[in-house]
Amino acid sequence: VGCLGFAMPARADEVRATVDLDRDTSRVQLGAAVAVFASYPMSIEDPGGALFATRPLWLGERYRFFQWALDAHALAGFGTYSHHGHVALGARAGFDLFFGSVFGLELRFEGAGLAQLGPHTVGGFGIGGGSAYVFRLWDDDRKRLKLAMSFLVGGYFARDPGNDLGAGAGRFSLGLGYEMPY
Repeated sequence: VGCLGFAMPARADEVRATVDLDRDTSRVQLGAAVAVFASYPMSIEDPGGALFATRPLWLGERYRFFQWALDAHALAGFGTYSHHGHVALGARAGFDLFFGSVFGLELRFEGAGLAQLGPHTVGGFGIGGGSAYVFRLWDDDRKRLKLAMSFLVGGYFARDPGNDLGAGAGRFSLGLGYEMPY
């Protein structure tokens, strides 16, 4: 018995057993994607590859079929046409849907800062979203394989004469990610 009469766990495995793994944010998702970026100037289509990482910041109470989530998300890629780097950092809010013990869906809405790095370096802001087919194939529910899609539409903080698009910055990506505890 510890101070104030509360029972203290005797062993480390008893402490681990009291952690709610459904709400444990000690996990990260890493992945790779094919992407199409909108490059400045003129929102030129710029296909390429990207790496992404997502970390949950908060997970709501998990119900049988549903759970709220708030994530930090980062994506960095390279456009093969313009030879620019593209970076997006933002926060995503949404929910997870569970359909049995193996399959689920993830839906998120996102606001992010954007940067295009290279000969035409510009910054901007975008809004968008993402979704994923989620496969929980391991005993540890925090290990997940995801087929993920995300998009952003926004604008760069730079003049772009001749570009009629109000939202001249953005990206679309489709990739494979693995979420794991750390």
